[in-house]
Amino acid sequence: MRIPFLPAPRVREVVVPIGPSVPAVLVRLTVGVLGLTTLVVAFAGPGPRTHGLLSAALFAIVVAVVLRPEVGLVGLVVLVAGVRVLVFDPPSLGVVLALVVLVHLTVWTAALAARTSWRAAIEWRVIGRGLRDVAVVQVFALVLAVVALALTGTSLAAADLWRAVGAVSAMVVTVLVLPRASTDA
Repeated sequence: MRIPFLPAPRVREVVVPIGPSVPAVLVRLTVGVLGLTTLVVAFAGPGPRTHGLLSAALFAIVVAVVLRPEVGLVGLVVLVAGVRVLVFDPPSLGVVLALVVLVHLTVWTAALAARTSWRAAIEWRVIGRGLRDVAVVQVFALVLAVVALALTGTSLAAADLWRAVGAVSAMVVTVLVLPRASTDA
């Protein structure tokens, strides 16, 4: 009810300027692509291939991760990929390095998607800062992957070692190139 002769209360608006952004739907679709790629790379190694029902079940898990990333089913994708690699002969160094990168990107992207609604927009700066943090972890994770393969007795050819050096160098360059957190308050 409005009191006569008094001005109506003003509605205050707050405008928050944001930079270039990406829709959260695209981030969720990226989670799906990364999850499927992780599983494809894991099952492309030595051992039997997936068929019929198992392929459908793995696809359903990835779809569930895309629809509800906050539930944490991305851990199941990582578990399936990890068990597949552990049960059969060790894959080549390139496959292991690709899986390390894919697993970290899948988990990080799922965590980002879990903190957003379907209609949200995520600034590129936020994505860049997060990717920089992932790249820092990758430098050490890739080195550990090479050491782990060497300790399992997998023969590492000179070309494999150069690929490993190249992958670690690429991550170091990524850490240096991606934006750092600003110190402005």
